[in-house]
Amino acid sequence: MPSAPTRPDPPFADHPLPLYQRLARTLRDDIAAGTHPVGTTLPTEIELCESHGVSRHTVREALRLLVDQGLIERRQGAGSRVIAAAPPVAYVHTIRSLTELFSYTQDTRFEVSGVELAPLGEADAAAIRWPAETRWLRISGVRWTADRREMVCHVTVFAHARFAGLLSDVGRQDGPIHALIEARSGERVEEAVQEVSAAPMPPAAAKALGTRVGAPALRIVRRYLDASGGPMMVAVNWHPGDRFAYTIHLRRDDESA
Repeated sequence: MPSAPTRPDPPFADHPLPLYQRLARTLRDDIAAGTHPVGTTLPTEIELCESHGVSRHTVREALRLLVDQGLIERRQGAGSRVIAAAPPVAYVHTIRSLTELFSYTQDTRFEVSGVELAPLGEADAAAIRWPAETRWLRISGVRWTADRREMVCHVTVFAHARFAGLLSDVGRQDGPIHALIEARSGERVEEAVQEVSAAPMPPAAAKALGTRVGAPALRIVRRYLDASGGPMMVAVNWHPGDRFAYTIHLRRDDESA
């Protein structure tokens, strides 16, 4: 007896995002389109597995993302109930691993507005933790949601000068800059260090994002380090305080039990 047909992968099946994130995006689009109205429950995990041709683990991870985004609530024995047609903020970023940090740059689009090899000023040197006046490749622009409906943040990427010759066409590339550096240099990002702080929105970021200078903002600095612990590139992101939510999952380890 032939098996029941399964729904094909989302139309972006060749997208570099993990499968659970692609499934979450499909379910999110279904909710926004009214396929699953607010107040109703989503199909069960087993039904989603069958209709999308994915594992139960993939379904659970996708539903977890929808919970983080404020779209559904999950209760044991009650299923997944839709509580909102759209996230309460424009962009929700969840992170539990280096893989999920990398996928953030794959789930958004960076529109480059400027590229220059220039010496670091005092503020930039402090962010990078590198001597001032040393030359780094500065790449600036705005990061958008994948559907280009919302601006996520203003970004300045500082790439080490040794990569400058490899990034001359960075403005015409769609993939993450760290992946481009890895592919073209043969070097690998071994660690990422992230710092989050609240700060007033600076003029350049405010102009690019169409917001007020000095408005409450979230400043996220990501340092991508090589095997020696040295910075390969550093990204300084400015998020308007009312457009961004950042979620970190923490699990109890054995020692704290």
